[in-house]
Amino acid sequence: MELKEYLSVIKKRWWVLALTVLVCFAAAIAFNSRYQPLYKASVDLIVNEPSISSTGQAQVDSNSIEANLKLINTYKKIITSDSITKLVVERHPELNLTSTQIGDKLMIDSTQNTQVINVSVQDPSYETAATIANSTGNVFISQIPEIMQVNNVSVLNAADPNLSAAPVNDHRQMVIVLSLIVGLMLGFGILFLIEYLDDSVKTEFDVETALGLPVLAKVERIAKSDLKNQQTNDSGQPEEKALLRTANEQR
Repeated sequence: MELKEYLSVIKKRWWVLALTVLVCFAAAIAFNSRYQPLYKASVDLIVNEPSISSTGQAQVDSNSIEANLKLINTYKKIITSDSITKLVVERHPELNLTSTQIGDKLMIDSTQNTQVINVSVQDPSYETAATIANSTGNVFISQIPEIMQVNNVSVLNAADPNLSAAPVNDHRQMVIVLSLIVGLMLGFGILFLIEYLDDSVKTEFDVETALGLPVLAKVERIAKSDLKNQQTNDSGQPEEKALLRTANEQR
């Protein structure tokens, strides 16, 4: 198909394209109406137990760093355990959450070959997320000496409960843009599929293709206004002839 034929198909069935885009746009609006913002708060914990020198001063050596790195995977498991989350529930009954729910909200991450553990929480309320993150970090620090018989964890960065955070899942504008793109692609696909399946004869080319014979003549489409003008001209001719006949008789 040539470019003119493509444009002709689009012009003929533009409503298919418009309807598809409209349906996809309405679906995106319906999806965005159910949008619930999620806020993320996190606390950074550092695992670091310095050794004591002969002078009584704390110092960090490569052996202690290596030992701390090996403990991080263990600490990540302990943070999400019931022994920690239950104490968070006891300290903050106003959250109305169970230890299992708090454990599900916790996301623990650590950068490779670093001694930093990131504890993050997502919740519809940023204040709640910050409270859970900070409380989990504090409970873990207070319980780790009893659990592991070592005191080598401290808070590096705490979450600020008063921070005006932005939602981490606000993709509403992207959903609208994608719906328009998908609507256009789907609309063009349906439009040209209908044209491909339509085997009716509409043009001279269709006639030649179907019959294998050349077109010798064709009747153009006549508008209603042309028919009215023709009728007016025809009705005026007898009157003109009568006038001419009368004039000749008078002569």
